[in-house]
Amino acid sequence: MSLAVSLTTASAADREGTDYYPTPADVTHALLDYLSLPAGTRVWEPACGEGHMAEVLKERGLKTHVTDLHDRGYGRGGVDFLATPAPVIVEWIITNPPFSLAEAFIRHALSLELPFALLLKGQFWHAARRRTLFEEHRPSHVLPLTWRPDFLMGRKGGSPTMEAAWTVWGASPAQSTVFAPLVRPISAALAAAPQQGGEG
Repeated sequence: MSLAVSLTTASAADREGTDYYPTPADVTHALLDYLSLPAGTRVWEPACGEGHMAEVLKERGLKTHVTDLHDRGYGRGGVDFLATPAPVIVEWIITNPPFSLAEAFIRHALSLELPFALLLKGQFWHAARRRTLFEEHRPSHVLPLTWRPDFLMGRKGGSPTMEAAWTVWGASPAQSTVFAPLVRPISAALAAAPQQGGEG
């Protein structure tokens, strides 16, 4: 059983009430494959949920500081990212924010003057009202996923796949934005593919 599946315990009511959709492991691996952060980089995951993303960060050799507004038995609960200064020990912020709070997460992260990557809905930037945000705080990278992640990870009750994209900001303003679609990690793609029969 994969780590992503074994950690998945949230109920439908919890997801609806707190906008909580855990991040499949391949989504985090794809970002880290692209960023190539050095081992030991100190990363703050401020919407850690049950640890789906944080466990991948650790697996990839990064040091993690994990918090969440809600206590789900992983990391430190009761910490409101939107009202919290950056811990002095961290060098990056990487998280999947509640979709309804995505813009607030972006604006607060910008105030912390750290590089950060947020997983956003694929159509997040398809809104005229966000043009000012994009132009005034231009991200360094927009990294759309070339597959639709299953945020219920195959659990009974539905499979809300949706288009998603990582957006990355540097510690200083970007002059231009790199658009680079991310390919699903090969091991995850093979695991999700239907098995074909054969002789022998």
